[in-house]
Amino acid sequence: MQRNTRPWIRLFIILLLLIISAGIFNVPSQWRATKRINSLNEAINANKPADIYPYLIPELREMLTKEEFVQNFAEERSYPYLSPLYVYLDEVKLAADRRSGEAISTVAARLPGQKMKVKLIYIRGKYYVEAFRDIADKSYLLKFQNIKK
Repeated sequence: MQRNTRPWIRLFIILLLLIISAGIFNVPSQWRATKRINSLNEAINANKPADIYPYLIPELREMLTKEEFVQNFAEERSYPYLSPLYVYLDEVKLAADRRSGEAISTVAARLPGQKMKVKLIYIRGKYYVEAFRDIADKSYLLKFQNIKK
């Protein structure tokens, strides 16, 4: 009778270990936040707005489609006075529960010391950023109105 129960015990232990490991690997952490922001910064530096879009918080993604974001991003970045956007991560600051925080990156621009700060929010196993709201809601057009006159 013992032999018949052993496969079930082994299966139960393996299942339990899989459940535990899934929980362990799907927790908010400094490492996960840093990795996610570095990936976002790579997409920004490569000037690939389609790759930036999935990092945006759901609220921003609900405002427009990926194609619309790409179009708005290209339009905003095409203005002659804007230099290419390159960012380099300085630090990630997380709240005590690691479910929110802020990422601070240096912007490689003509003005030294320029920083880009984005809010981080942990949702369903990933960090998302509240960034590029002006591109999502098209308020970037307002900064061009005063210059064009």
